[in-house]
Amino acid sequence: MTSIYFSDATLKSFSAATKGGKSTIKIEIETADRYQMASILNQLDEIEAEQKAAKTPRKAPSRKTEAPLLALPAPLKQISFHGDDHD
Repeated sequence: MTSIYFSDATLKSFSAATKGGKSTIKIEIETADRYQMASILNQLDEIEAEQKAAKTPRKAPSRKTEAPLLALPAPLKQISFHGDDHD
């Protein structure tokens, strides 16, 4: 469960609405301290990041087995031969 801590701020108002089976709660918090405001905003940002990380689908590991690389000899040089040019 996620919570938000605020000490010097006061709850100004709140409201709720339901639409299409989903409910939205709006909370208005008032503070005169800029640092308290920054702290609350940081907490909200962390909550949002956690929720986005939880929604992001994780890729399943590939089913390919990691085969060891084989050491192959270098390819032969492609030198063209034009016959004996010793005249």
